[in-house]
Amino acid sequence: MTEYMYTVIREYPDGSWGKRKRKYYSSKPKLKVGELYVHLGSRFPGMQRVL
Repeated sequence: MTEYMYTVIREYPDGSWGKRKRKYYSSKPKLKVGELYVHLGSRFPGMQRVL
């Protein structure tokens, strides 16, 4: 089984980014690099930008 790993960072409504990057793991290639996602799960609240 293939596991996909994405690096995400929190993005605030004013366009600024948080200080800490986090890893998001998925079994399906469902995220696109550069896109902004909301509520990726309980560990990733708010808006997250995929790097």
